[in-house]
Amino acid sequence: MEKTKTNNRIGQDFTLMQLIRFALPAILTNLCAQLFKSLDDGLFVSRFVGPDALASISLLGPINCIIMSFAQLFSVGASTISAQKMGINDQQEAKRVFSRICIIGVSVGALIAVLMNVFCDPVCRFLGADDALIANSRIYVRIVHTNAPVNILVAIFSAYYATAGRPDMGLVCSILNGAMNIIFDIIFIAMMDMGVIGSSLSTIFGEIAVAIVGLFFYTRKKNEIYFVKPEKEYKSTFLATWKSGFSQFINSLSFSVTGFTTNHILLSVIGSDGVSANTVINDIRIIFNSAIVGFITCVGPVIAYNYGSRNVERLRKILTHYFKFWLFGSLIVTFIGLFLRQPLISIFFGSDTTTDLYKMTHLGLSIEMIAVLFSCGCILVMRMFVALGSPKTASILTVSRNFIIRMSMLLLLPWLFDDLGVWLAFPVSEAISCMVGAVIVIRNADNYGYGKSGIALRMMDEPLIKADA
Repeated sequence: MEKTKTNNRIGQDFTLMQLIRFALPAILTNLCAQLFKSLDDGLFVSRFVGPDALASISLLGPINCIIMSFAQLFSVGASTISAQKMGINDQQEAKRVFSRICIIGVSVGALIAVLMNVFCDPVCRFLGADDALIANSRIYVRIVHTNAPVNILVAIFSAYYATAGRPDMGLVCSILNGAMNIIFDIIFIAMMDMGVIGSSLSTIFGEIAVAIVGLFFYTRKKNEIYFVKPEKEYKSTFLATWKSGFSQFINSLSFSVTGFTTNHILLSVIGSDGVSANTVINDIRIIFNSAIVGFITCVGPVIAYNYGSRNVERLRKILTHYFKFWLFGSLIVTFIGLFLRQPLISIFFGSDTTTDLYKMTHLGLSIEMIAVLFSCGCILVMRMFVALGSPKTASILTVSRNFIIRMSMLLLLPWLFDDLGVWLAFPVSEAISCMVGAVIVIRNADNYGYGKSGIALRMMDEPLIKADA
């Protein structure tokens, strides 16, 4: 094959270490973002405001997941399309897709903000906020969910940094967001005793700052992705993005359903302490998940680029690196998480925490940390097939994982094992889903050339651009 050089960073012929170095900013970005989020919503609220305030925010998790569902739909779906366009050397259309999806995302976010303010109290009550929790839940909705347009725009900007060959910008923005969150948390919560109002304001101030940085970045024409005239093809872009990002949309949306179900089971079996414990468990587990997910997210556009260019040999090489990092990285973070679980839990709870709440959190985290390997495996397979232009396969896995397997375990295991079943439901369902994902990967080996035969049935047409083998 004729050797030519690509000007796109995501089109490089990566070794494993080069790929890790390329993805390192995204890994640190995801890790910092989740760490700062946990410090914001978990540590400051639980320590300085109290468990009831933490529960009042946690009950609104399903709404946060709905907003994040649209953010993931637009960010992952559109950035994958842009990466594929770059793979076939259509740089201008890649930029147009980005410009259109930003406008669409902000519009959808504005609609969500209006609806949440109009139906604030009914939504809070439906999610389980009683008279003791409704006041803080209402405050959180009025402030944080009004910022939904900015929230979605920030997610789009973050996803496109890797596509633009600048994953380091994601790290800069993540540190900025987190630093502002913590600084304003200290001022508003610890010093001014503003409670949930302070936590909500610190959250939106951080997001607004990151959005401003993104606007400056994407207006500079020296970058590989920047704002251009969108050409008004909004419908076709939305439909293509919907198709490409549907699995991500369903994946995030499912957290709304499972979060709602989990909270109600915990409230009925244990009470508000169960919701608080689950919040801390999820925060800690997701912090460890985030490093692996950051790598997966960053490598997605690299896979999409090589699929778009029909470079079978390089695609196979990238996928090999992809799976190696997941396997060894997940095992390492799982062992670290289990080793550090006791001091990590102590960070979140103050001296007035009951022994029962501490023991319950310790037990739940010990069980759920086992799910890191399987959870990241499911995300890896789903994101891989999105990048390979097979969103239908990714959607089948997502629906099976989140709505069939997880909901079945969430309803069955607590019935069999009471509160222990709530903590078992997640790792058991993720292990089953990971096995389903493994079957899907094996069955598609000859479609994309990563099997022993080297056959790539879905890539048999002539390469759309020539690249280094």
